[in-house]
Amino acid sequence: MKKLKLKQIITAMNATTNALKNAEIDCIIHDSRECGLHSDKKILYFAIHGEQVDGHDFVRDALSKGALFAVVDHELQGEVDTQKLIFVENTVKALDALGKYYLKQFDIPKIAITGSVGKTITKEFVANVLSQKYKVHRSEGNLNTIIGLPITIFDLDDTYEIAVLELGTNHFGEIKALTEMVDPDITVITNIGESHLEFLENLEGVFREKNDIFKYSAKDTFKIFNGTITFLQNHKGEKHYYSYGFDDDNDLVVRDIDRVDHKYSFYVNDEQYFIFNDVYHNVLNAIPAIIIGKQFELSHEQIQKGLAITPEVGLRMEIRENASKNWTIIADCYNANPVSMTSALEYLQALPHKNKIVILGNMLELGVDSQKFHEDIGILVREMGVRRSISIGDLAKFYKFITHYSSADDFIDRFSDEMFPEDAVILVKASRGIALEKIVERLVN
Repeated sequence: MKKLKLKQIITAMNATTNALKNAEIDCIIHDSRECGLHSDKKILYFAIHGEQVDGHDFVRDALSKGALFAVVDHELQGEVDTQKLIFVENTVKALDALGKYYLKQFDIPKIAITGSVGKTITKEFVANVLSQKYKVHRSEGNLNTIIGLPITIFDLDDTYEIAVLELGTNHFGEIKALTEMVDPDITVITNIGESHLEFLENLEGVFREKNDIFKYSAKDTFKIFNGTITFLQNHKGEKHYYSYGFDDDNDLVVRDIDRVDHKYSFYVNDEQYFIFNDVYHNVLNAIPAIIIGKQFELSHEQIQKGLAITPEVGLRMEIRENASKNWTIIADCYNANPVSMTSALEYLQALPHKNKIVILGNMLELGVDSQKFHEDIGILVREMGVRRSISIGDLAKFYKFITHYSSADDFIDRFSDEMFPEDAVILVKASRGIALEKIVERLVN
């Protein structure tokens, strides 16, 4: 992180404090346990109200472990040096305001990516391609939220030439806030699907929220979108908008997709590319990287070299092996909604293995139609005719599989290697909250 004077921080957040304003900060955290990881840094701690804990309860802990100052939104009880406290109206909004201010210190192109599924791997493809010519800062892990994005922004320094940032949401207004924070030069929507319906209500609500990345970016921002998105059809051919897909009415047309061993070959406007990935729908996830690579004048060779790098997206269609049982395990435990679940099942169906097994858990945040979405996936699985189907979790019972477990731990407690035949391919997929990665580790080991 580039050093900031405390007076800059106070101004950016519209804060009040008795702290020494000439002090400098070069590390920002919101978890007091991280203080020990940055003992050589000048730390500013943000006290965030979380669903489970309140960061204000850990202010004294953070200050005792090395944080120089703490950002709070109310007076604290007990013995706390008030000269180490910075007061704001809302600590999350203050964090976002500081993230916006900090990013403005860098005169570099900023690329922002969102979508119901595929945004993380698309971000990785884009960053891998651009890294063939530039030093690229990218969002790390799942730091794509109203709290996580500013934290990853603070990792920027003067050595970076481009920022590739992922924007996530599960409530209305979050993409607007994140877009205004980033002020992107290029924006991408990978797709629109049924996700976070508990809060975004329906498919149109998902689109309204995701489309805020276009709506609240500058008029001349380059806006890239998947040409299959129904809600954006009227923007095809429009100035500053650029669509991609399989149909001829897109600006960039993808043709002749062919799977060879463990890679896909495809043509983009008569140029051939490869991705070294077994998943068909990742062809479309790679296309924004080609479009953006060309915008930054990368050669075909440079773009292909970037696409050849396997994106690091843990627990997303990650292929694992159990050599002793000859099992192939497809670990896709990070997120789940009807779109990503269907894509994963289509991938499984296309594999040559005779013994196909699915272990599916809850798809969370799907709102009032959650039961129906689970039932529809259950029907799809039965139509596939897999060797065995297992459900995990309370909502997963609506898949109506014969074998059901209440939790990942329940499955593990009753699992034996003889349950599955050798030479099986096993898809393990659910929303992150179901913790099916525990099952993956049991199957692998």
